[in-house]
Amino acid sequence: MKRTFIFSVLTLALMMICQSAFAYDYIVNGIYYRKATQQLPGGGCGETYLIVVNNDYPNTYSGDVVVPETEIINGESLRVRYIASEAFYGCVDLTSITLPSTIVNIGFHSFADCQRLEYIDLPAGMQQINSNAFSNCYELDHIFIHSTEPFFLWDDAFADINDHVHIVVPCNCIEAFEAAEEWQGIQLYDDCGNVGIGEAKAVAFDVYPNPVSGTLTIEAEGLVTISDEMGRVVRTLFVDDKQTIDLQGLSSGIYFVKAGTEVKKVLVK
Repeated sequence: MKRTFIFSVLTLALMMICQSAFAYDYIVNGIYYRKATQQLPGGGCGETYLIVVNNDYPNTYSGDVVVPETEIINGESLRVRYIASEAFYGCVDLTSITLPSTIVNIGFHSFADCQRLEYIDLPAGMQQINSNAFSNCYELDHIFIHSTEPFFLWDDAFADINDHVHIVVPCNCIEAFEAAEEWQGIQLYDDCGNVGIGEAKAVAFDVYPNPVSGTLTIEAEGLVTISDEMGRVVRTLFVDDKQTIDLQGLSSGIYFVKAGTEVKKVLVK
């Protein structure tokens, strides 16, 4: 009952977003917004907030876009809560998008055809991702999910991308996500290097040569970090079986390569 009620409220909010996806009220620092007010169950109004939309045309945004948590509109501080349907649709020159912690909903086709987008972080408060949100994002390699609990997905929320995108959830949260009905059948990884039950392949963790100068080969499965002796992360990458990386730019010294719970010490010459 509770889940049905939440879904009904989200659906109502989504209808409002769909209706206003191509109309904007304000533009601030290159981002287009629609102002809306939450309709509370049983009547009455709740929070007034902002929805990110486009300027009535595809390919509105390009380059590196940072969406703020709040904007001041006519002297009023409003939180940015939703990414409207098709808000970033067809933005073929969008290279990165930074979403604030206030975002709770990603609309239909919101990032569809963003062909240069390589990764996206979804904040911990996310409540819903709608159909084809990332369809035809051919260069998309990672979706980092920061919520520790599964949230609502439409059946085809990850249509066209689940075969090549690494969907990463917080450490040791894979089982909770895979137990949720909407998340079944989606290949998941977590940021401590674990792989969901949908992945049958087991790969040993190894790094070579060691000592190394030039290129380092890493055999692993999942998220890998390289840290210096001070504990500072200098490289982060996602390895699928085996990957060779160029260490150019790293100073000589001891580094620690971590995959899952395993750590290997490497001497860079």
